[in-house]
Amino acid sequence: MNLKQGISLTINKTNLQFINDYAKKQKMTRSEIVDQVIEMYRKYKLKNSIIAGFKSQSKEDINDTMSDFSDYLKIVDND
Repeated sequence: MNLKQGISLTINKTNLQFINDYAKKQKMTRSEIVDQVIEMYRKYKLKNSIIAGFKSQSKEDINDTMSDFSDYLKIVDND
């Protein structure tokens, strides 16, 4: 279940202009864009945390682990 909650943000003018322009071009709301950016960053941080945990292992082990990363995200996102 994907519940949403309203918040208030204060961002710098350059980022706001970018979001406004992008929203108009993509026919999306600013909220959708911010939510996508946070989602991408959350997955990026999770991936980097996993990689850091495997630093002592071989590159092949890391590649094997990361090959199922998208499946792992689907499981995590459904919880």
